[in-house]
Amino acid sequence: MLQYPPPHYILFEPLNDIETQRVWKEYKSKHSYECEFSEIDAAEINTVETFAPWFHNWIAQVPARQEVRIRILIVWHAEFLTFSCQQMLRRSLEERSFKCRVWFHVEDPSTLQPAIQSRCIVKRMPTYTHTPLIKQL
Repeated sequence: MLQYPPPHYILFEPLNDIETQRVWKEYKSKHSYECEFSEIDAAEINTVETFAPWFHNWIAQVPARQEVRIRILIVWHAEFLTFSCQQMLRRSLEERSFKCRVWFHVEDPSTLQPAIQSRCIVKRMPTYTHTPLIKQL
């Protein structure tokens, strides 16, 4: 399980995101009192023109509840973030992440800049295997 208080994470799950989703839901449930959670999908919002304003707004927000100690953002499919978007994130992780943490879900960790990787703990998620049931007619 992931630790609390959380560091920045790179959650590496090749081929899918099923185990990462399961762990994310469990973590949100376990730490719902002391954390505030947000999600964004980089497969949809991935350029500096769209992601940067959203991220700056998110990181500047004051927690909705007083007891919230840490705010956590998970960026699904972070390998789709553009180079300039990753540069903006790198600078933000350096300067403004005292009470905010960013988790990156990736299927290929080599797509994230080394500067981001060096600020995160890389966690290899278990491989989800599924054997389909094939019905014979």
